[in-house]
Amino acid sequence: MKIKLLIATLLLGTSAVFAQVSKPIEMPYVDYPIAKGDHDEVAQQYCLICHSFGYILNQGQKSRPYWTGTVSKMVNEFKAPIPKEDQQTIINYLVKHYGYESTSGH
Repeated sequence: MKIKLLIATLLLGTSAVFAQVSKPIEMPYVDYPIAKGDHDEVAQQYCLICHSFGYILNQGQKSRPYWTGTVSKMVNEFKAPIPKEDQQTIINYLVKHYGYESTSGH
């Protein structure tokens, strides 16, 4: 009996939340321009598997050590399936188009 009451309460409670929306919700499309050239297709192939290009653009201009660490984090911690040879290609692309050369720090 208690389970039936719990289920009924949950169903009634959630239906009230959904009932507040009277028309379809449209999500806006945001186009993030991707710099072309220098193997942009490799960056798109692997980076866009998990996130939009907006995620990269929102980082701002970052140094080579930063982008190297970020790609390493994506591979080692988030298990992005990026082959070793493509990791350096992506880093070079990110530094050229969304970063700068630096030998120290972020």
